[in-house]
Amino acid sequence: MELKQLLEAVDTQVLTGDIIGAFDQFAADHCVTLSNAQDKTHSKAQKIEALRWFFDNVASINRIERPASLTHQNTTESEFLFDFTSRSGNPMVYTEVIRRTWENGQIVEEQYLIGQSLDQSEPTPAAASEVQPAANETPAKAKKTTKKSQENTTDNLVIIEGIGPKIAELLNKAGINSFAELADSKPTAIKDILEAAGKRYQIHDPATWPQQAALARDGKTAELKALQDDLKGGRK
Repeated sequence: MELKQLLEAVDTQVLTGDIIGAFDQFAADHCVTLSNAQDKTHSKAQKIEALRWFFDNVASINRIERPASLTHQNTTESEFLFDFTSRSGNPMVYTEVIRRTWENGQIVEEQYLIGQSLDQSEPTPAAASEVQPAANETPAKAKKTTKKSQENTTDNLVIIEGIGPKIAELLNKAGINSFAELADSKPTAIKDILEAAGKRYQIHDPATWPQQAALARDGKTAELKALQDDLKGGRK
């Protein structure tokens, strides 16, 4: 099967809502997935576990669209719009570019560019897991580039129980874009952001958000699910 046919086959399955089944069918056992350096899986089994945890927190799949796709030599890029509702009733609506690297008809790497569209993402021959130094770049400069890349990480904060798209947007505007940044934030500082945004946000309690974010940052999906099972709207 040609690469374009493989892309259409996997994306058609995703569009039906069978995201776990699509990954299980087309990913190699050693497939690596990542959205950032902290959120990375190293096998099909590990990613499927993470997907099951994610969908355990989804009450309904309202809509999935694929506005565009691209095929390169051994990589493909698909832009999706996902519209979910969480079990706590929060809407989870976001765009994402899924960049896949293929070998022998199987996905060996899948990268998630959350909040991006294909006209924003830069096509590459292969999705890079790490920033590689240029030939004329010194090790010190290369290290600085890697650090800058990590600082610009953007995570899907609506995974945190109690955070919906509007609050995620408020946090992004305040400079909190990643699980790591949220984990390092004090609840009182987050509360100040909510207070400043108006009455509709003042009822939210961010006391557990840094704790949840730390677990998400470290890839501790089982521990995060256990914690969220004891929460109601992000509160203990």
